[in-house]
Amino acid sequence: MTTPNTAESTGAMTVAHLRQWLRDWVCTTTGLDASEISDDKPMQSFGLSSRDAVVLSGELENLLDVQLDATIAYEYPTIAALAQRLVDGPAEGVVGSSAAADSIRAYASGSADASDHDVAIVGLSARFPGAADAEAMWKLLVEGRSATGELPLGRWSEYASDEVMAAKMQQVNTTGGYLDDIASFDAEFFGLSPLEAANTDPQQRIMMELAWEALEDAHIPANELRGGNVGVVIGSTNNDYGVMIASDPAEAHPYALTGNSSAVIPNRISYAFDFRGPSISVDTACSSSLVAVHQAVRALRAGEADVMLAGGVNIMASPFVSTAFGELGVISPSGAIKAFSEDADGFVRSDGAGLVVLKRVKDAVADGDTIYAVIKGTAVNSDGRSNGLTAPNPDAQVAVLQRAYADAGIEPSQVDYVEAHGTGTILGDPIEATALGAVLGRGRDADKPLLLGSAKTNFGHSESAAGAAGLIKVVQGMRNGTIAPSLHFAGPNPYIDFDAEHLEVVEDPREWPSYSGRAVAGVSGFGFGGTNAHAVVSEFVATDYPELADPDEAPALLLGADDPTPLVVSGLLPSRRRTAAADLAQFIDDAAIDDVAGLRAVARSTARRNHGRSRAAVLAANAEDAIKRLNIVAEGKKSPGIEVADSPEQAGPVFVYSGFGSQHRKMAKDLMASSPVFAERMRQLDEIVDFESGWSVCEIIADDEQTYNTETAQVAITAIQIALTDLLAHLGARPAAVMGMSMGEIAAAYAAGGLSAEDAMRVACHRSRLMGEGEQSLPEDQLGAMAVVEFSVDDLDAFIADNQEFEGIEPAVYAGPGMTTVGGPREKVIALVEHLEAQEKFARLLNVKGAGHTSAVEPLLGELAAETADITPMPLHTPLFSSVDRGVTYQPGQVIHDSEYWTRCTRGRVWFLDATQEAFAAGHMMLVEISPNPVALMGMMNTAFASGKPDAQLTFALKRKVPATSSLLELLAKLYAAGQPIRFDRVLGDGKRVSAPGMRWKHQRYWTAARPTSTQRTDLPGSRVNLPDGAVAYSIVADMVPSALALIETAAEDALPGSSVLASEEHASLPASGDITTVVNRHIGGAVIKVYRVMDDKTVLLAEGFAAAGLPGFGEAAGVVAEAATDGGAAAAFAPTGGMPLAAEVAEEADDSMRWDPASGESVEDRMRAIVSESMGYDVDDLPGELPLIDLGLDSLMGMRIKNRIEHDFAIPPLQVQALRDASVADVVKLVEDLVAGRTSSDDVATVAAPEPSAADGGDSSEEPPVAATQATGVGVAPRDASERLVFATWATMTGKAAAGVTSELPEVDDATATKIAERLTERGGVEITAQQVREAGALEDLANIVREGLETEVEGNIRVLRARPEGSTKPAVFMFHPAGGSSVVYQPLMRRLPEDIPVYGVERLEGPLPERAAAYLDEIKQYSDGLPVVLGGWSFGGAIAYEVAHQLAQPGAPEVEVAHIVLLDTVQPSEQVPDTLEETKARWERYSAFAKKTYGLDFPVPYELLETAGEDAMLQMMADFLATTDASEHGLSAGVLEHQRASFVDNRILDKVDLAQWADVKVPVLLFRAERMHDGAIELEPRYAKIDLDGGWSAIVDELDIIQLRGDHLAVVDEPEIAKVAARLAQAIGE
Repeated sequence: MTTPNTAESTGAMTVAHLRQWLRDWVCTTTGLDASEISDDKPMQSFGLSSRDAVVLSGELENLLDVQLDATIAYEYPTIAALAQRLVDGPAEGVVGSSAAADSIRAYASGSADASDHDVAIVGLSARFPGAADAEAMWKLLVEGRSATGELPLGRWSEYASDEVMAAKMQQVNTTGGYLDDIASFDAEFFGLSPLEAANTDPQQRIMMELAWEALEDAHIPANELRGGNVGVVIGSTNNDYGVMIASDPAEAHPYALTGNSSAVIPNRISYAFDFRGPSISVDTACSSSLVAVHQAVRALRAGEADVMLAGGVNIMASPFVSTAFGELGVISPSGAIKAFSEDADGFVRSDGAGLVVLKRVKDAVADGDTIYAVIKGTAVNSDGRSNGLTAPNPDAQVAVLQRAYADAGIEPSQVDYVEAHGTGTILGDPIEATALGAVLGRGRDADKPLLLGSAKTNFGHSESAAGAAGLIKVVQGMRNGTIAPSLHFAGPNPYIDFDAEHLEVVEDPREWPSYSGRAVAGVSGFGFGGTNAHAVVSEFVATDYPELADPDEAPALLLGADDPTPLVVSGLLPSRRRTAAADLAQFIDDAAIDDVAGLRAVARSTARRNHGRSRAAVLAANAEDAIKRLNIVAEGKKSPGIEVADSPEQAGPVFVYSGFGSQHRKMAKDLMASSPVFAERMRQLDEIVDFESGWSVCEIIADDEQTYNTETAQVAITAIQIALTDLLAHLGARPAAVMGMSMGEIAAAYAAGGLSAEDAMRVACHRSRLMGEGEQSLPEDQLGAMAVVEFSVDDLDAFIADNQEFEGIEPAVYAGPGMTTVGGPREKVIALVEHLEAQEKFARLLNVKGAGHTSAVEPLLGELAAETADITPMPLHTPLFSSVDRGVTYQPGQVIHDSEYWTRCTRGRVWFLDATQEAFAAGHMMLVEISPNPVALMGMMNTAFASGKPDAQLTFALKRKVPATSSLLELLAKLYAAGQPIRFDRVLGDGKRVSAPGMRWKHQRYWTAARPTSTQRTDLPGSRVNLPDGAVAYSIVADMVPSALALIETAAEDALPGSSVLASEEHASLPASGDITTVVNRHIGGAVIKVYRVMDDKTVLLAEGFAAAGLPGFGEAAGVVAEAATDGGAAAAFAPTGGMPLAAEVAEEADDSMRWDPASGESVEDRMRAIVSESMGYDVDDLPGELPLIDLGLDSLMGMRIKNRIEHDFAIPPLQVQALRDASVADVVKLVEDLVAGRTSSDDVATVAAPEPSAADGGDSSEEPPVAATQATGVGVAPRDASERLVFATWATMTGKAAAGVTSELPEVDDATATKIAERLTERGGVEITAQQVREAGALEDLANIVREGLETEVEGNIRVLRARPEGSTKPAVFMFHPAGGSSVVYQPLMRRLPEDIPVYGVERLEGPLPERAAAYLDEIKQYSDGLPVVLGGWSFGGAIAYEVAHQLAQPGAPEVEVAHIVLLDTVQPSEQVPDTLEETKARWERYSAFAKKTYGLDFPVPYELLETAGEDAMLQMMADFLATTDASEHGLSAGVLEHQRASFVDNRILDKVDLAQWADVKVPVLLFRAERMHDGAIELEPRYAKIDLDGGWSAIVDELDIIQLRGDHLAVVDEPEIAKVAARLAQAIGE
């Protein structure tokens, strides 16, 4: 500390005398002549070093007898200023000039609210030596480890052949902080071609990856920031990579212009992420990254951006700066930075990169971000004219500190810690310490010293990334409540008075002191050019911002503990999605998450991560379920609970608003309870209903005693549809288009923007009121009726014209092909239904009392027009496929929903079929029904098939008897996979968040081939040696070789001038280092060239090629690729033999062999995708079809390569490269297909037959059989599940006569019989059934629907507990596996017949191959076995699963479970094996189609093309997509029947293919219960089941086979009385 001195203390020394003394001292020290010394120039300009300045302060102390700071010459850098200060003393007042003080006051004035002024750090990322990420960085810091070391092997090897630089590298200390890998990069992810990546500075590449990682850490989805007001400020100062490339003109590429511009570092990020805010590069040397943070803070405060990414990067790709610093003598000889230490001897350099994500505090709070810390203030200034360009200015450092704390509004004495610049120099450290003491040390209690440290002691000096390193260290310290130690502190620097300045270096990890009650720290950065920066950081305390409201909001859906948890993963490509799923599954497994709360904490993280184009959503009941399903996604497979898509649905979803009929008693009740957002919207809409109609929708929903009539149902449906639309929008789901059906047009108008919610509800209220009043005003005999009939539009008109007795019946709704709703006088409609049924055509009377959309409603239209005259139609914002105006699509901007539209909607026909066709024609493949219960799906499904869209996805929002949370989660998962921006975070709500694993980079090495040299270099192909046998060999180091082809070409030209390389083939990649030898063997036709890698005494063949001697016109054939070679390689393919063809002939033959052949079976698209994928480095499966090639990283060289391959392979005219750049793969495929088709036609090369026109193509469809929605009376549908079998058998037993079928009309029964039936079903079904219900049942199916609810028992995981183990029981547990497509409920009769001390469990169905299903059951079987032996069994397909489980339990490593018996209930195979051929597959599907028509009245035309091209699995998936979303009960079918049939088909196909021999290792007694025959339905589907051997095929593998013969067919086995025999024999076996 300098002692104040005056003229008195310096004796007779005057300013003039001291000036002269100083001039003399400078002359003596520097050797300059006195004439060269000026009093007004900085003394450093005369050649004085920092050490000279320290010596000068000591000599002045002796001369003047005063104590001086060692930094006095830096504070007063000229002779005049120093003399004036030492003689006259310091200026009066505070530290720093009055001008500076005034500036500081102005700087801090005009502050806004703290939440606008303060900036939150919400995310960060880092990559420093020894630390690949921010968490590893903190671990290294807090453990007090050093990451500096020797120069890594291979670093700067590009200069190894440069004698001058190599010598310099040997002379200086190259110890430093080095990243392990600066050459690798994920070019595919960021869309850079390999060539561009190799010409791009690793600083750009690293910062792109860190930007992604920082946003992941912040849980801000990068995809949601596209086009947003997001800024990037990056500090960088080195341009090593660009210098290296520019020094080798032979390797310099134009890509290096942008690739090595420091200005492009932030702009590369902004470009890659599509950020539209400020994008600024900062170069202030060592303070660059802290100045970048300052700029980012200012941009946020000024409103220039809403999110800022700020940080810095420093990569030492070249030795120049290090050797230059070494020559200057500032590199630490000890190889360590010793900040503030007495043995400080310089610094060491370091790689590094760090980035923080910043938001205004108020925005971060509102967005629910995790705030790591808050930047309260920043400041930046310059040293001005200090004691030399690179010399620090103590006054400027004081001023920047004062400004920063004034900006922060924080008292400097309350600061706990400063992350100092701390470079470990003998003079720089004292200057910094003195400034800190002057500003932050003043007024500080002795027991609360300002703590100091520097991350440079751990990593070295990362220069332009140093400020980011310090800031991240501080933030991580605040998060962990710990200050990390500063290393290498041997004792106080003698030029720093630590006690007087109230400073202390942190030598060991210590708890953060929080002097002011909260953690506060400063971060300093000083550039060697004079730019100083300081940032003030505080922990976030919410009470500091009272102006901010509590951000907590209730979740949009209240998920219960039993509701599934949505986990989402995604990636740019399917392979990345699979990787992400595998990583997440492993993370959940490693974290040992064992409860729903833990799983949802992970889900909150995945919900706020980037959502790429290839997506999957998993709905998991628990962690085990999540791991299993995520692993299925990782394997590229699908199963229930998983929604996955390789790319987004381009056209987007259509929201379909269906009409009257979707109502049910409890509609929306559970959603009102589970969704606050929905409930609030319903209450708002209810106020409109109350005002317009005087009653309450919400009251009806809440009161189970009230029922809906025509008026209340229509209004309630509309309100629910509008509220659902708004709820889905709140969750991120918005339609790309909408369509309505009848009254559904009202909600569709709202969803499309055509009406406000108020006007939509007004239309619904008045329309429904008028229709309800109309019904009530007519006597019963004058009411109209409606029916669904099997007619097309034209056929119905012709039929009525030919049958005058039905005149007056009018078409009302065209729902789908063969699904026309008609209306008219009740007696005529009933007569029409009877007439059609007599002709065995489909017809069904609807349960309505009017005839909507017919002339019957015309009396209402006038009043409706009057009531809706004052509504205000608005311009559409979403396309509307109108069902009011046939075939019309209304586009955004049109205004259509006036009063006249609603009168037409009420009276006119409903053209729903046409609207659906228009949606498909527009490319939409996802239709979502928005209603309380789906009623339009069947019609849409039929239209999809008829329109040639069998893979369309038809789904719904809500469904009766399905919990609203479940159906909505499933819908959101589907929409997410289809590309919708679903906000699962709003479903999961606020709560704990566990960071899920981030992006796993696919790193590959990209590095320039440039070799800077100050001496002559060795060019390709290398040093030449002529061998005795006439061969020529070349030797060269590997890092001089850009590619094997370049080496082959140059070797061929050198050894055989004028030759051309005809073919080449690479066998292995070029090594990064080592020697490469090329051998050329010349012969009469040319030369064979082989390239070898030399490894010690071994050689490895890397590549080979064939070059032909110069022949006329041969150059034109030089492009033939390696595939023309034989298995022996290029050399073997063209080896000189007596019969060797001329090179030109070889070229022509090879050329023809590579061309695309239409007869090969390879499609144009297959070849095209292969060409593009090979050229651009993508896997064929990963190649996105819809993205422009330019976005995938296409460069001009790739474009030329693709262009040439296309022209060559398809023999088409030249293409324009620009056309390829702007096109997607799909576009190019279409282009080439058109060109190929033109060529084929004109050249008569082949004849391409056009397909026959179909109805879907606009052909005549009148001959097509109609699709019936239900089964006509008397057809005789057999029982199809356990419920129907129970009801069927009970009816036959009690009435003495079997019903014609479960869907057939039942005859009347007397009260006594009805009572007996009800009592039996109540007893057997476990649900109360009354005699009245029996009498009112129209068909057995109605009773089965009631019984089905009672038969359902609890299912835990995959196990249905039919009978839990009674206390004290030691009997083996019986596990019965589900039958084909069915449920284990079917075994309840067996359970009842078995003794009560035998536990019985049903095992439920899973999707997937048989081994995977069985494996999924093993652990649960062990759990429920209670350590005792088990019996495994099943009916039909269930027996096969039982055997596979037994097989797996016998394998090493399987759960230890003893299998006592296997029970097979008629699990058999036909005597003749079912062939697995395409012809048999087609025949099987034809039989299935006929079965569907006969059993369910459904037309199911077999799509042969799909079978031939995609196989049976694709057919099954198509069925699953449709049937899983179809509410069959709305169309006369019992719920689940169609899905049961699909699942049965799948399971039986597995059973057909099972090879029993694979289970020969199972040595367990088997009970085989055999039916007398297979049931007719199975034989109908597979005729070979008509003949079955007595043993069912089991004798070949079973040693102990006990066959028990039962009576009846296959279906009788599980019902009484036969099941009693099964139970008796099984109980006997268990007893034995």
